[in-house]
Amino acid sequence: MTIKDQEPSEIQVFSAEEQQQLSAKIEKMAGHIQLVMPDSVDDAWQLVVRMEEQALVDTAKRGLLYMSIKMHLGHGEFETKLREYSIAPRTAQEAVTVAKMFLALPDAKARTSALLNMNKSKLIEMARLPVETVESLDDDDLETLNDLSVREFRKEIRKLKDKHTDLEEQTATLINALETERLTKAPKQMYELPMLVAQVRQKSFAHNAVVNESLEEFIAMVEQLCNTRDLDLNHRIGAAQTTWHLWLGIQQRITHMLNRLSGEFGPEHLAGAECIPQFAEDEWQDAQANREYMLAMFNDRFKTRE
Repeated sequence: MTIKDQEPSEIQVFSAEEQQQLSAKIEKMAGHIQLVMPDSVDDAWQLVVRMEEQALVDTAKRGLLYMSIKMHLGHGEFETKLREYSIAPRTAQEAVTVAKMFLALPDAKARTSALLNMNKSKLIEMARLPVETVESLDDDDLETLNDLSVREFRKEIRKLKDKHTDLEEQTATLINALETERLTKAPKQMYELPMLVAQVRQKSFAHNAVVNESLEEFIAMVEQLCNTRDLDLNHRIGAAQTTWHLWLGIQQRITHMLNRLSGEFGPEHLAGAECIPQFAEDEWQDAQANREYMLAMFNDRFKTRE
């Protein structure tokens, strides 16, 4: 005997005839969607609970799929596809929110039964909490939240959000205090020069080396492009256009920077051998070390790409 064959409750919103018709429709639809009706109400409840749990897992799965799809689409294409398949953007976003929460949590927390057994609406509310807040909840906390009514659950979620906001404000205040202390205690001079002056001198030496290294390498490539005339002309022109416009932009910025210096300090203080800067021994050693470090980083990056 299946659940459809059992006697209905004495309290019914349907007449006996309507109950019979509804039961027949349910049985017919169940056959269409390959649902085997349980033998008892208790069995039906157990099946519903399992389906709710599976719905949660399916939500996370859909979220992962949406995220993967979106990575491979251009700007606006994802929303276009949602409309094409008649999927509500909010539904997709909720699934992504749930998936992101599980991705952000440690494995042990993501697999906890209390979290996996939470119904979809509650889980979506949980997923909107900062990950740090969810991580701080143990299994007992999650079980307690899961047992609450939706109304009480939302109250507790608001409390957790407010608590996180308070902690963020306290953290921001502490960071500001530490930064103020750092700036107060920061050295005002280096190599007996004002800190800004010393940093500009040192970094000019280092950044010039990296720019020059890159420029030398690219000049060689441009010479090769100009001399390799057996390649398709349109292809060569395309490469020339790219080089021209990109390096022209850099040239213009450098020219602007040099003109700014010339306008502020006068060319008489900048041009000529007598204006070449002099470095003290310790300043020179630090500048040289910084230059070598930046060059090594630059060269390592290109070797890694190769």
